[in-house]
Amino acid sequence: MTAGAPGVAVARPAHLPPPARAFASSFEAGQPAPDWTSTPERASGVDGGYATGGLPGEVTDRVTGVRASAENTAGGEVKENLADGEPSTKWLTFAATGWAEFDLDAPAAVTTYALTSANDAAERDPADWTLSGSADGSTWTVLDSRSGDDFTERFQTKTYPLAAPAEYRHFRLDVTKNHGADILQLADLRLATGGSDGPVPPDMLTVVDRGPSGSPTAKARAGFTGVRALRYAGRHTASGRAYSYNKVFDVNVRVGARTRLAYRIFPQLADGERDYAATNVSVDLAFTDGTYLSGLAAVDRYGFPLSPRGQGAARNSAGNVYVQGLKVDGRTWTSTSLPHSLLAEGGTLEFAMGPRPSAWGSGKNAAPVSITRDDRVPTPRTDALTGSGALADNTSGTAATVSGAVALPSGGATKAVQYTLTSAERAKAPTGWRLEGSADGTTWKTLDRRSGQTFAWDRQTRAFDVGSPGRYARYRLVFDGEVRLSEVELLS
Repeated sequence: MTAGAPGVAVARPAHLPPPARAFASSFEAGQPAPDWTSTPERASGVDGGYATGGLPGEVTDRVTGVRASAENTAGGEVKENLADGEPSTKWLTFAATGWAEFDLDAPAAVTTYALTSANDAAERDPADWTLSGSADGSTWTVLDSRSGDDFTERFQTKTYPLAAPAEYRHFRLDVTKNHGADILQLADLRLATGGSDGPVPPDMLTVVDRGPSGSPTAKARAGFTGVRALRYAGRHTASGRAYSYNKVFDVNVRVGARTRLAYRIFPQLADGERDYAATNVSVDLAFTDGTYLSGLAAVDRYGFPLSPRGQGAARNSAGNVYVQGLKVDGRTWTSTSLPHSLLAEGGTLEFAMGPRPSAWGSGKNAAPVSITRDDRVPTPRTDALTGSGALADNTSGTAATVSGAVALPSGGATKAVQYTLTSAERAKAPTGWRLEGSADGTTWKTLDRRSGQTFAWDRQTRAFDVGSPGRYARYRLVFDGEVRLSEVELLS
């Protein structure tokens, strides 16, 4: 069994034991491991010079494990984000200080490291920290210390040289102070050897690592639930077509007319790694009679050739511009719209494309739900708030800490039918409150009451219907305790 991008032959023993009826591997612990690592059967114009983001000699892709003092699991702001090469993800802990430890697959002589600031709230950035190294994960040696450091931009990567190369397998970042918040966050930590670690590997890499993390067009780890996967990576060095077919598994499986070959490819483009518009890939099978699946006119379930070039041409050609079908997380999907819940949670969309229009999306219930009936012009609700300050400035980039009754000036008598609250920090989001209305500012009527509410992530906007709407000159929210919000809207 091979993976490549195209044409392969796999040597076979002259005499084989009786074939099995099935073979599978998810590359996890206890699953079959590859028989070959970074071993091409046939290749041209490809080498193994892959790096995630541009630090000379970067070894972050060799991280096999991450531990941390704490993390925001519910919000997806977990420790693994520190080593995913994606500035759009981050590690967050609800404390002003924290630590994270990283295990490499083997010791590396690190000469440089880099930190990347997260997406928001500069006051959460690290200010004071130490980087330490360890041979056994227990005894630590301080390699670098920083005090009063500052990130001037969001998603900014700053590089820090070590006084001398430090060859360790385990590294620890210990942040002892941030810039004043009671929350600590960081997008990435990267480790590098400075580029003096020998020549570029001559062959395309096929190695087992911790699995895909995300890309500029995909939510982090969406569609992938494991902790190991086979990574293929390299550089296109030829001026024209290039390819590499790498051997992976030496299997002995009987293949018949009803045999099913299934695999998933997770594209991963680390930040800065956008040199190639597309890389086509497929899994091939080599048979004992010297033939290969890709050479037997085999096709996938959509009728496209089972070869790297065939798969790429089928889905990316200028002629195949019409959707033939769609699967969402493996389920057939006939609607032309997706619900907000799916977009918020992440999922895998699998489109089948073709050169001619199809019946997909033409069913009675396939069109998106209209916000109006017949041909009526939409009249969207508008925000009636006229106040100033963080809660009424129409941006979630600011926030305010409030408690008790908070006035919601509306500029006159208004009938509010809905309102929205946008959290700041999830940990300080409101759980209970009352919306009240008044004609004179003295006598107040409860229009809506909420309790036991939760906000799943920082800066989440939630909408609430007014239980007893009416026309009032004044509105206010009365919170159960001190909370922190980014925005309030009063919709009429």
